[in-house]
Amino acid sequence: MRIPLVVGNSISIIAIVLTLYIATALRDFQNPIRFPILLLCWFSMLYFTHCISHYIVGRILGIEFSHYRLSKSMLSKANLPIVSKLFSAKVFLTLIIKKRKSGSKMFAMFISGPLASMFSPLVVVAISYGFDKTSAAILLVLTVINATFSGYYSYRLGCIRKGINSLKNICDTVNNRAID
Repeated sequence: MRIPLVVGNSISIIAIVLTLYIATALRDFQNPIRFPILLLCWFSMLYFTHCISHYIVGRILGIEFSHYRLSKSMLSKANLPIVSKLFSAKVFLTLIIKKRKSGSKMFAMFISGPLASMFSPLVVVAISYGFDKTSAAILLVLTVINATFSGYYSYRLGCIRKGINSLKNICDTVNNRAID
């Protein structure tokens, strides 16, 4: 399914703004309702910041994108029974690259998504810390687990791997030129 850039970017930006608004508004809610909604906000930041950060960093560096599409997460290839099945649904926004740039620029673009997914949930942690320290502590622990898990699997199967491969292309080119 082809999704225009403006639609994919708008979805991400609107979701991030709504997430921040809801997380801040939870200050007025009582505790039994608060944590599940904070958890949804945490996941929203993890999900919706990924592609938009690829897009922003990529455009700054001159990389062009043609559209978004819905696809499986790279975690569907992780060979983890529950995780692989859960992430095999085609519900993940994926940017399609139209025009590539040098390896270091591609590396920066590829790495920006996982970094955003790993660390943007800290915004929800910081917001919730002001009114619910217990929820903030739980979300902080989840953020550390997420950063560890995402870092490892993104290195093995995802965007970090793609970024490293784009740097290897530079090394291969330099090594081939040195031999010639």
